[in-house]
Amino acid sequence: MRRFACSLVAASLATPASAMASPYALAATMAAQPAEGTPTSEGEDAVPAGVDYTPTSSKAPPSETPIPEPSEPAPAEPEGPADDRIEPEPEPEAEPAPAPAPTEERVDKWGGPFNKHGIGVRGGITVIPTWILSKFLATHGNALCRGGNIGNFAEERGLLKQDGCNFYIGGEYVYRHSRLFDIVASVGYQHAHAPDSYWLDKDEWADDCEVHDGGRCNLSAADYTEVNLGLVYLEADFIGRYPVVVTKDVEFGIGGGGGIGLGIVTGGVYQTNMGTPPLGYQNGMMQNTCQRLEDLADFTRCTPHYDPAEDPDMDFDPNDLSEPNPLGFAKCSKDKCDKGDLEAFGYRKKQSDIPPVLPVVNLMLSMRLIVKDVFGITVSGGFNTGFYFGASMAYFFGKNIGKKSVATAAPETAFRPRPYLSRF
Repeated sequence: MRRFACSLVAASLATPASAMASPYALAATMAAQPAEGTPTSEGEDAVPAGVDYTPTSSKAPPSETPIPEPSEPAPAEPEGPADDRIEPEPEPEAEPAPAPAPTEERVDKWGGPFNKHGIGVRGGITVIPTWILSKFLATHGNALCRGGNIGNFAEERGLLKQDGCNFYIGGEYVYRHSRLFDIVASVGYQHAHAPDSYWLDKDEWADDCEVHDGGRCNLSAADYTEVNLGLVYLEADFIGRYPVVVTKDVEFGIGGGGGIGLGIVTGGVYQTNMGTPPLGYQNGMMQNTCQRLEDLADFTRCTPHYDPAEDPDMDFDPNDLSEPNPLGFAKCSKDKCDKGDLEAFGYRKKQSDIPPVLPVVNLMLSMRLIVKDVFGITVSGGFNTGFYFGASMAYFFGKNIGKKSVATAAPETAFRPRPYLSRF
């Protein structure tokens, strides 16, 4: 090794600067260096025969000797003892992201989610049966939603006049606790009207009476009655329905339930006593035509007239009537009398026995069809202030019970590999 170094230094000193600047001279110098361990004669560098290293001022001819390409140096090993070397730590492997926690879901045996909130409108008809009123009245009028026809059953129970149809309308909120059970809150209006008629208390006409006698059979006690009531109601119903059919498109259930509420009474019932004795008035003539119970169905056969015993003020003036007459008969057709004439008597009164607020107890049967879990049609019937039958339409929305919430996967942990560190 020392001999090689010394030869290299001697060659560099002996070579002129101009020759060293030539690439051919450098190539020849590198080719002339012997390999390590190769002996030379008498300590001098061996010069191949026929090669002239004399520098020239002209361009050197191409060298026939190939110039070896420099090889890449081997990576240097770190200095110091092997024990003091710091090996690079292996890169940490990313831990797998934890699986999202399972979300608790509420499902039923029919499977699948369903909307649990609904808003809708309802409407229908209401009827107070004649057999209920006949428990208290010998005669009355009613609205049974069947035209003016009075059947034998109703006639035998004192129904004199039948006309019109009562109805209800309102809005509702539905909370579907499950497919089996609903809680429904509603607010609405119910109209209660009956045709004008004579109402005679049951104790004024005995069961065996046929003709008026002024005692046990007293037609003079009949009151000309005008019914024009309304009811604003607030109600909460609890309804159970069994889902007979459940598919992804249709759900159909049948059931029933009940509810409670309050009704605020509007309007009123006005009554005017027919007067004593019971008489008829037609074409300006008084007639003795009011003798039997069925005569009360015609206001020209049994006509209201002024009765001094009913007027404590005694300030009646026959000229105040729409058709003045000295006997004080009101102007009437077969089915209706003039309200102004009745007020002129001075004792047309609003019935005070009806409280301003009524409790409402509801019993019902119901069936419902829901399409696409969004649009529902309900048909129901039951009894509250009377028998009713109607339907409702609702739109369902809200969070689906039983629908899994999408859990967001935890992001992968970001890391950086630790750099190679050295103590030197």
